Amino acid sequence: MEKVHIDSIKRELQETSQRLETIKSEKAKMESEASEYKNVAAKLESDLKGLSDAYNSLEQANYHLEKEVRSLKGGEGPMEYPDVEAIKEEVRKEAQKESEDELNDLLVCLGQEESKVEKLTAKLVELGVDVDKLLEDIGDESQAQGECEDDDQ
Repeated sequence: MEKVHIDSIKRELQETSQRLETIKSEKAKMESEASEYKNVAAKLESDLKGLSDAYNSLEQANYHLEKEVRSLKGGEGPMEYPDVEAIKEEVRKEAQKESEDELNDLLVCLGQEESKVEKLTAKLVELGVDVDKLLEDIGDESQAQGECEDDDQ
């Protein structure tokens, strides 16, 4: 009878030991998960702090910009928007003036080059060179170079 009782107690002890091991394993697993969740929570908290700092920085920049706008408006009523069409017209006129100035510069350069060509032509004629033939040869060379460049492309 005692032997049966001892065997029964041994089985209960063995079952309890197994349950204890299972519970310890589950506890370790839960502690590991809890640690992971704590790490995730810490990261999220850090991200939230970063976002909060960025938001505060934006709020501060917005405050300074609003203050600057108020000072530029002189504390008067609503801010007037510039006439976009007038600005476009002014920019167009300025661009046209710059283009005309550049065109005039090019015309001056062209006039100077034309003067040089006339002087060189006179000097070549004086030296007995057939200027028309020379210009034809130069034109043929320029066309040949242009064709070579076209072939390269």
